[in-house]
Amino acid sequence: MDVFPLISSKMIYFFLLMMLGFVLGKTRLITRESLPVFSHLIVRILLPALQISLIFRNGTTFASFAEKGAFVLMQAGVYVLLTLAGAAGAWMLRMRFPQRNSFRGGMIGGNVGFLLVPLLLSVFPGGEGQAYIPILVALDVLFVWTVGLYFYTEGAGGMEGKAFLKRLFGPMLTGILIALALTTLKVPLPAVLLDAVDAVGSTSGTLGLIILGVNICYMDRHLSGNLKPMLVFVFIRQLLLPVVIYLCVRNFATGMESILLMLISAIPTMTTTSLLAIEYRTDVNFASGLVFLSTTASILTIPLVSLLVSVL
Repeated sequence: MDVFPLISSKMIYFFLLMMLGFVLGKTRLITRESLPVFSHLIVRILLPALQISLIFRNGTTFASFAEKGAFVLMQAGVYVLLTLAGAAGAWMLRMRFPQRNSFRGGMIGGNVGFLLVPLLLSVFPGGEGQAYIPILVALDVLFVWTVGLYFYTEGAGGMEGKAFLKRLFGPMLTGILIALALTTLKVPLPAVLLDAVDAVGSTSGTLGLIILGVNICYMDRHLSGNLKPMLVFVFIRQLLLPVVIYLCVRNFATGMESILLMLISAIPTMTTTSLLAIEYRTDVNFASGLVFLSTTASILTIPLVSLLVSVL
């Protein structure tokens, strides 16, 4: 499945939207102080609306997870591989707490909401491809806020009680579960309501990429002294693993599923990596630098990976 021309053109388009966001940040039209408002709007309203819209549009139910059981198992396998790669990379680099936390946790937690979902919507503009997105996102939330959160907070607390449940059952997963329950029980919803949800969700991709550019503008670029482990991180997660994953699954999955699984690894670490470092008092400089470098590098690494798998 040759996706290089499509992905490369979309990454140019994404780059332009991110540059617009960067300019909006530089000119202070969107300030650092207002970023949490936009981020909360996207994560708590727009992205859940998009997932709900996709679920109803494609008729996805709880049974869909069983119907796509092979894909679900392969996606789980991708997260196991990311977990092992994070542990191996940290061991080879002899990393210690607290830098090890961001390295291992960031290997599992990718920027799904702001980058992967818009990319999948562009690569698969309709049909069966979009039916995978709610399943993919639900599984991602489960792994990132269980296994991923454990590595982010290892040695610093954070896995206990209400805080853990609040992160796991956030707006994204809660919205998906409610929508799946409604479609499974075949509860009819007014067409005007679904149209409104669809309209709200459709804005998430463009706005998310613009705000990602604003985030890059204001990110702390602490690269000095940490560049080697960050470059190793980018090489493992965004270059090596996507190709390995594609080669491992292409004989067992469809071409579309192989691309989906590859892109899970090809995306940069999630922007909340730096926020988790602040919250749990680990190495904020390393986490911020890792987010900045992996995000900016993805403009080149994602097209490069798509080119490599196209010729293999």
